[in-house]
Amino acid sequence: MLDATPAGRRVPGTVPVFLVGVALGAVASAWAVHRGINMDYGDSMAHLTIARRIVDSKTPGLQQLGTVWLPLPHLLLLPLVMNLWLWHTGIAACILGSLCLGATSAGLYRIMARLDFDGIGRLVGLSILLTNLSLLYACTEALTEPVLIACIVCCLAGLAGWTFAPRRLSGGELSVFAGIPAAGAVLSRYEGWALVLSGALYVGIVSWRRRDTWRQILVCCFAFAVVPAASVGWWLAYNMAWYGNPLEFLTGPYSAAAFTQTFIQQGLLSTKGNLGLSTEVYVEALVQTSGLVPMLLGVLGALVMTVRWGLSNRALLIWLAGTSSVFLLFSLTTGQHIMVNPASAPPGADYNNRYALSAVPWFALLTAFLVGSSRGFRRTRIAGSVVIIALMVGQVAYWLGDPRDRLSVINEGESGHVAFVGVKAAATWLRTHYDGGDILMDESSDKLAIAPVLGIPMNQIYNRSSGAGFEEAIADPATHVRWVFMHTALPKNLSTQSAYDHVAIVLLKDPGFTMRFKLVYSQDGFGIYRRTGSDHG
Repeated sequence: MLDATPAGRRVPGTVPVFLVGVALGAVASAWAVHRGINMDYGDSMAHLTIARRIVDSKTPGLQQLGTVWLPLPHLLLLPLVMNLWLWHTGIAACILGSLCLGATSAGLYRIMARLDFDGIGRLVGLSILLTNLSLLYACTEALTEPVLIACIVCCLAGLAGWTFAPRRLSGGELSVFAGIPAAGAVLSRYEGWALVLSGALYVGIVSWRRRDTWRQILVCCFAFAVVPAASVGWWLAYNMAWYGNPLEFLTGPYSAAAFTQTFIQQGLLSTKGNLGLSTEVYVEALVQTSGLVPMLLGVLGALVMTVRWGLSNRALLIWLAGTSSVFLLFSLTTGQHIMVNPASAPPGADYNNRYALSAVPWFALLTAFLVGSSRGFRRTRIAGSVVIIALMVGQVAYWLGDPRDRLSVINEGESGHVAFVGVKAAATWLRTHYDGGDILMDESSDKLAIAPVLGIPMNQIYNRSSGAGFEEAIADPATHVRWVFMHTALPKNLSTQSAYDHVAIVLLKDPGFTMRFKLVYSQDGFGIYRRTGSDHG
């Protein structure tokens, strides 16, 4: 089955490979849910919260998407988080992550088939992808990386079909099979924006090599880029409509620029302007996410591919898979992204290394090339495949020996698990003792993005996304809410001003607050207050 030859648009084996990817994602999810680690990332809980707020909040609507993150992951979560149980348990994210892993697996398989890799090569490529423990774990959390990776790989699969199919595909087919997945990447993470540029360049080069006229070249480039460009336009229009600034996502108080400002002030954004250090940090992130064995095999594959294929269309397609790595290195050097690992200056706790997961399919393709690009010397290729699989078994065994120390994605999740223990315990207490009434909490502040753990419909909660109602509830909580969930002391040295608890800032200084509200639960700097006297809200 894995050796099947593509027939037009069809690539036999795609559906079984998709189902295998989904099944492995489901197994990883079952393990993570059982262990209670599928909502260890604060970002994961925030993504689940944003998705549900669109239909369940004091002010429901698309404005709840905000500008902190691009919207597609939240929109994909939306139909799943409408079920309160799937939202509360985080299983909604597991379902989406498993589907993304299936789509990534199927897309990778289709690329390898279009590149004429044999069944052995395809098996090796899929093994690199599906034995990556960091990626499997990321697919159990509501993170943006699984969606981005699925969109990138599906876009590349579409470009491979357009380039290598026996029948020349139309511009419309290019838009559907490559442009739409590229648009998905654009609306998932900003690495997708770089993919559109490199993808359009690839389309132009392939068209030029086909001896197309300049008009035909431009038509093909337009066909690929029109849907992603429209997606960018929609995002700019959304920012303009709701915030009066089309670049709010870039310059606003919740933007990456605002977030990095604190790191700059503390002298911790050491990669900015330092290409050498940025390279060291990113390579360390690759080692901790993709693994040293796949990375070295990928480098070897790149060298052999350059000798054998040069800059042919097949080689360019594989290089195209490295777009996100180039973008991340550029972003580190220009200070647009932050990564922390042992290579950082100064070194620190693992942070944001999961961004490098987008390189896993690239290394999978490069490794598959080593054994799958030539159908001669079958015994040699089988022996090489056995060696590679043995090395991968060793890599996985190494990871499993101490995953928290050897896998930064899991280590950062474990750090989040520890950091959120107290506030999750408080949320669980409130869920257990909740007897109705509205709740006031600034879930956008430090460690309070725990609405899924709370598991109470969000139309019962006044938070920052409630707009004017939130400010009114802070000004007069006694007439608005029965419960207040906030910090009992203001934390210091937070990443941005927006991370401070707006509720605590006001109410901790209000002597009248404790006359109307009683502290009924307190742990690790978080308190739950219940209104005293007669209840009317």
